[in-house]
Amino acid sequence: MKSSLEKLIKIKNISNGNEPFINILADLPDAVLLVDDAGGIFYANHRAQHLFGLFENKTVNITELLPAISVFQTDERRREHWEKLEKITLRENFESQLLNADGQIIDVTVSENAIFDKTGKMCGFSAVIRDLTQRREREKRIERRNNQLFALIDVAEAITQMSDENSFLKNVLDAVLRVTSLESGCIYLFNEEEEILHLSICQNLDESTIGILQNFELGEGIVGQAAVLIETLIVTDTKTDRRLSRPIAGEKIGSMAAVPLIGRGEILRGVLALFNDESRIFTEHETSMLTAIGKQVGVALERTQLLQDVTDSRREWEETFDAMTDGVSIHAPSGKIRRANESLGKMFGLKAENLVGIRCCELYHGAKKPRPDCTIMRTVTQRMPQRVELEDSEKGRILRVITDPIISEKGRIVGVVCTTRDVTDEKLIERRLIQQERISAIGEIAAGIAHEVGTPLNIISANVEFLLRGKSQNSAEELTAIREQTQSITELVRQLLDFSRDRSPEFSAVNVNNVIEKTIGLLNHQLQKSKVKTELNLANYLPTVDGDPSQVQQVLFNIITNARQAMEVIAPTERERVLRISTDSALMPTERFPHPHIIIKISDNGRGIPEDALPNVFNPFFTANKEGGTGLGLAISHRIIQKHSGLIRMENNPNYGITVIVKLPLLHTLDNL
Repeated sequence: MKSSLEKLIKIKNISNGNEPFINILADLPDAVLLVDDAGGIFYANHRAQHLFGLFENKTVNITELLPAISVFQTDERRREHWEKLEKITLRENFESQLLNADGQIIDVTVSENAIFDKTGKMCGFSAVIRDLTQRREREKRIERRNNQLFALIDVAEAITQMSDENSFLKNVLDAVLRVTSLESGCIYLFNEEEEILHLSICQNLDESTIGILQNFELGEGIVGQAAVLIETLIVTDTKTDRRLSRPIAGEKIGSMAAVPLIGRGEILRGVLALFNDESRIFTEHETSMLTAIGKQVGVALERTQLLQDVTDSRREWEETFDAMTDGVSIHAPSGKIRRANESLGKMFGLKAENLVGIRCCELYHGAKKPRPDCTIMRTVTQRMPQRVELEDSEKGRILRVITDPIISEKGRIVGVVCTTRDVTDEKLIERRLIQQERISAIGEIAAGIAHEVGTPLNIISANVEFLLRGKSQNSAEELTAIREQTQSITELVRQLLDFSRDRSPEFSAVNVNNVIEKTIGLLNHQLQKSKVKTELNLANYLPTVDGDPSQVQQVLFNIITNARQAMEVIAPTERERVLRISTDSALMPTERFPHPHIIIKISDNGRGIPEDALPNVFNPFFTANKEGGTGLGLAISHRIIQKHSGLIRMENNPNYGITVIVKLPLLHTLDNL
């Protein structure tokens, strides 16, 4: 594969000395394949080797990774694929299927890029492949949860819309099977005169099993015992449970649940029996849910008070919905409001019913058409919750809006739940806390300011004295020194004013290296006084980030101050106090931080933080400083970094002290509805 890689380098006209490019390919989190004009894979990075079982010095054709059912298995299809790629040169993020190292078919997204030789003829292509297995599993889990939700709704609808008994029982059984993800089941109705449970309806059972499970007397088997005890009974393994009265294990039933259908006054109406092919453990939640369903169905079978119960339940839900202090609305995927509670209506001076039919853009922005970055639309397209803060300048308030998608059992987005909260007071308190922390910090650096200003003033005074005595033949040198020192003092005062100013974030291009150096300059006196040695390892050509310089400086100030205080407890004879600050860039998104970003690492060799306290370090008023502290510095820093769409975390070093890691994206995303 090494010679093939050299071939790629020639094809791509990569100049000598670009070995880091190869290393980047090798360590990418996505699989990378380079394919020649014969379909042979002549390079695979580490991820591709692991995912597809490829090895060095082993020639593999791309068709060996394709399932037998793939259309690219034929020469004609492969030729069509080659000609299409040669024409468009790039195919981005299309879904496909490949065979992994275990011979299993996995879903992937692929980006293909044509490779041309010096004559302009296509001689191969690169493929960047991302395994979708974990994403598919997450989607399936979400789908199962939503299936349970909608199935429970179906149970409720079956109860409220009960027509004839058979249709009602069929709908109930179908919904319960979807709730529990079980294969089969049946419902028995209780005959009080005969004291026998008769099989009324079943689903997915073969004829022989139906013959065995036709009728049960009270107390017979799991079904009869559930009827007598009036409680839900579970069999996790039919091969070993002695409560079974009949050999149903031979009928492909590995586990089962028997749920009594109880009406008012604990009167037995029937039993719901559910079966699974394999042995299975039912969770406590499932057992409780089945018991509740059994009671609902029992009441429905009585056909008494059903309408009143449903009406009362609906009224209770509506009262709860309207009693919520947060504004809640349910939107169609287009953004139109289908339902809203009273709190949302009060926020906008309208009645809840008058909000129905209004689009979100009209409600929040007074516009008839949605914005290109509409949060509702983004929730639908990304199928993920969204969060945004909107400034209502007309009413002088800030609204926090959180959206969650409603996904149907078929995986379609059928609506969006939108929660709106007025966070004006919360933001005001937050700004006051930030200003309080700044004032506290300014007091702490007062001594350092006096020291930093004192030296330039001494130089100015000496030069003025020299000029007054008339000893200077040429006053230009002295005046230049006076001007430089005056500018130094002015710059220091400007930094101090920027640091203390309380204002809303103003995003601009920020050179983080410069901000670090300025912050060290402000704290230089305290660091020297505490005998802390500072080591800077700032990356050259560090990209700028979109941020607020003073707020980024506030974060750095808080972290460095905490590090200095943590090292002050170290005896000078024990070990040297060292503060290390480094910066770097990460242009490739990661699973944990999906944006190109810069990385700031601030390490000390102080006492560290107990492991059980680490999860709480960013909580307001929490402090591990035994000598005192407001406990607000890191909490404020955490909020500032969140506003910058960044990430901040803290971890103990292997030997001494802690390291704070800050990640800031290169581009700041403005979220608006």
